[in-house]
Amino acid sequence: MRAILISPYSRGPVRGNITTVNRIGHHLQRAGAEIAILPLDAVSPEEIEAQALSFMPDIVHAFHIRYCGERAADLAERLKRPLVITVTGSDIYDDALRGHLSTTRALARADSIVCFSVTEAEQVAAHFPGVARRCAIIPQGVECRAESICSACRPDDKPFVLLPAALRPVKNIESAIRATEGIRMNGSPLRLLIAGGVIDRAYAATIFDLISRSSWVRWLGEVPYHEMGALYREAGVVLNTSLYEGMPNCLMEAMALGRPVLAVDIPGNRSLIRHGETGWLYAGEEGLRDRLVEILGDRALRIVIGTNAERYIRENHDPVREAEAYLNLYRSLA
Repeated sequence: MRAILISPYSRGPVRGNITTVNRIGHHLQRAGAEIAILPLDAVSPEEIEAQALSFMPDIVHAFHIRYCGERAADLAERLKRPLVITVTGSDIYDDALRGHLSTTRALARADSIVCFSVTEAEQVAAHFPGVARRCAIIPQGVECRAESICSACRPDDKPFVLLPAALRPVKNIESAIRATEGIRMNGSPLRLLIAGGVIDRAYAATIFDLISRSSWVRWLGEVPYHEMGALYREAGVVLNTSLYEGMPNCLMEAMALGRPVLAVDIPGNRSLIRHGETGWLYAGEEGLRDRLVEILGDRALRIVIGTNAERYIRENHDPVREAEAYLNLYRSLA
């Protein structure tokens, strides 16, 4: 089985799409498939077509409807091969991306549309009812190790809450800064560490300005991926404050390492976290602040929830099973 994976990004700050495509490609290869990854930010349209004609895949597989769907559909049509599109999050939850004509056209041409969860599939069906019968659900896999030492951590950082988020508006980083300010004002030694590179420079400038006036907050910049496991391990709680998500890799990685997670109550996070069992959900900055105080004040509870989270991820988000599901889908189409 040969498949071309077309991704929107391969360079710059780590994004969920990069992690997802690399993981799936790796495990598909381990399962015996021949894989070529063609990122649109690094390979020209002419090079993509030339490589595809030389490789002659059995399947063309795009990740992100708006950014990759039509390009992949054109390629699949030229090669006379089936097209798979994996919904990655912003393509269905961002109004502008979901509403773009390119998104509608790409979905109409896809032979199969993969969603990470029932919640995501329901969102796709609600906005594009004509494609519901072509939707397949394949839960994301995750793999994260804590074998290295995190060079970004300092002894005076503890105790700290970790927010893994590239600097762009959708991550809503300012809400975490404001919420932790209220905790600090009550005498807590809590620190907030933000790990992620700059994607939106204007937004980053506003965050840096906030940080300059918030002594308990530290921006770590882009932490090497192989060090993220060690950083998760050191955190008291791992946060997600995004305005929308698909199924966030950072939460899954933290949960896989047995870390307690606290995430804003949005569809993508609800599909992953069972409130009070495998993590916590919150609504609004006051809810974030109150929940953090509760969690950080109960170490035994953090251990129980972290253990539950690790078990849940192990049982439901195995990257080997993820690759097997994609291979079975490929075979059914090819």
